[in-house]
Amino acid sequence: MKRIAFADESGLDGLSSCYGIGVVSFDRELLDNFNGYFSSKLADHGVVGEAKWKKVTTSHGLINFALDALRSILRSHTASFDIIVVNTTQYRNWNSNLMTREDAFYRTFTLLLRHIAERSCLPAEIYIDNRSDSYAKRHEAMQTIGNYMLAQLASSGRLDRVEKVESRESVGVQVADLLTGAITAAHSRKLNSKFPLHKGKQLAIERLADMIGWDDLCYDTMPSDKINIWHFPKEYRAFPATLSLTWMREPRYVSAIDLMRRRQITPVVDSVARKSA
Repeated sequence: MKRIAFADESGLDGLSSCYGIGVVSFDRELLDNFNGYFSSKLADHGVVGEAKWKKVTTSHGLINFALDALRSILRSHTASFDIIVVNTTQYRNWNSNLMTREDAFYRTFTLLLRHIAERSCLPAEIYIDNRSDSYAKRHEAMQTIGNYMLAQLASSGRLDRVEKVESRESVGVQVADLLTGAITAAHSRKLNSKFPLHKGKQLAIERLADMIGWDDLCYDTMPSDKINIWHFPKEYRAFPATLSLTWMREPRYVSAIDLMRRRQITPVVDSVARKSA
């Protein structure tokens, strides 16, 4: 038995007071089913090209794809979604003279991968978005350091492989991108009420939160093997609250009209009707 995981990050554009790294993981033997299911869902929702959080502003299909992604993880017997949300104001290494921000970012990334491998007690393959880093072998360093940490914990989990992939070629990374983007944006808005957030993205956050019985996605979670939102560092935990996952609601899908109303754009059909009245 082996785990496979796909990771992406959000909030590193300098506009936010936090960043998030999210990982969707499941049993390795289910990879073909995962790829087939989500590829078909992209087609069902009319998503053209790569599924990315930044494109949610103009695509109700992408919102519905994200809802299906969360629903599938919640209903799956093996899948999990883990995200570490890092408050950069409180994270000392982020503003340290002793390390670069790239070093600080990958330190938190390694902590998250270690946690996933330790929890499963299984070897894991991790595929991450192909970022442009000053050090090209960051993924190899994470594998080495993560396995050292696991050995120190006497854990039977290990990182068999950490590899960079192009997100446009990996539906797993695209799923991670959407969920990570939504949760990180919710946290960014909570930390800074003036954080610029498109109304289409607000709608996506509301519908995703509704599925787990929350009013927002800005919380951290009680220990959970299904949806784990981890606030880092420890000073950031339980802000504004720590919530448990009590139930799962069926997704309330979004229509093109819903998105246009939220964006305060008058649908063409309504405009034509008024002119002819």
